[in-house]
Order: sequence, then structure tokens, then C-alpha cells
Amino acid sequence: MTRHRTLVLTGSLILGLGLAAPALAQSVDDRLSNQAERISEGIRDGSLTAREAARLEREESATAREEQRFTADGNLSPSERRRLMRDEERASRDIWRERHDHQGAMAPTPWVDGRLQNEQRRIDAGVADGSLTAREARRLQAGENRIAAEEQRFKSDGAFTPRERQKTLHDENRLSRQIYRQRHDGQRRR
Repeated sequence: MTRHRTLVLTGSLILGLGLAAPALAQSVDDRLSNQAERISEGIRDGSLTAREAARLEREESATAREEQRFTADGNLSPSERRRLMRDEERASRDIWRERHDHQGAMAPTPWVDGRLQNEQRRIDAGVADGSLTAREARRLQAGENRIAAEEQRFKSDGAFTPRERQKTLHDENRLSRQIYRQRHDGQRRR
């Protein structure tokens, strides 16, 4: 009887461990999926820079590869389980920290936005009073759009460096001079 009982308990234990590995793998997969969604959300809402997101995704991939390596033989030792859990917890903390470090969400640049709005008003006024031809207005508008797009590109990595600010300021000054020249060049809309 004792031998039969030992055999049944051993069989149950082995079966339980065999079922636990896929259950843990499912748990790991769910957590990795959740963390991948958090990274995607950070990209969408601007709380993660492209560089931060790439690093976090590499970390997630490393954890997934580690899980595959650990579960390749069908067994997951307690130390492997602890290591996976520790790696997942670290990745989760890293995601939280990067999403809340205020690098992705660039501070507003009112001096850029204000100047672009002012230049837009000047272009609109030139069209309204006839001092800008349709072609001149389109060219000036395209210049304004380029400056706005360039500003967004500069900010996309989470930094707006002094050199980038200087270039933006230079481009805005040049556009402002072009608006003035085009409005005062004597060409009138017909």
C-alpha cells in the first residue's frame, strides 16, 4: 500500500510539474504581451522616445528568448522560474520609469508656436488684402509647414538641443523676411 501511495504521489507530482511549466509559460506570455502593450501605448501617447522604446523592446525580446530557452526541455526549475519573474519585474519597472521620466513629452515651445501662428496670420492677411499672390502664399505656407515638421522631427528623440533651437529660429527669421518681401514686392493678386 505504501509503495502504491508513493508511486501515485510521485506520478501526481511529475504530472503537476509538467502542467505547471505551460501554465507559467502562459503567465509569462501574458505578462510580456501586457508589457509590449504598455510600450506601444507609451509610443502613442509620447511618453516614450523612440530610443527608450527600442531599448525596452530589446529587453522584452531578451526575456522572451530566455523563457524559450528555459522551457525548451519541458521543465522549468525553481531557479529559472525566479529568474524569469525577476527579469519581468525589472522590465515592468523600467517601462514605468521611462514612461514617467518626462523625456518623451517635450515641453511646449511657445516662442516657436507663437511665431508660426503670427506668420500664418501675416500670410492670411496678405492673401486677404491682395498683397500675396496665390503662388506666393502656397510657397510661404509650404515653408511654414517645413519648419513645423522639422521642429517635430527635432523633438521626436526626446530632446530639443540648442543647435536645433538655433536652426529653428534661423528658419523662422528667414521665413519672416520672405513674408515681408513678398507682401511688399508690388505684385498684386488679380
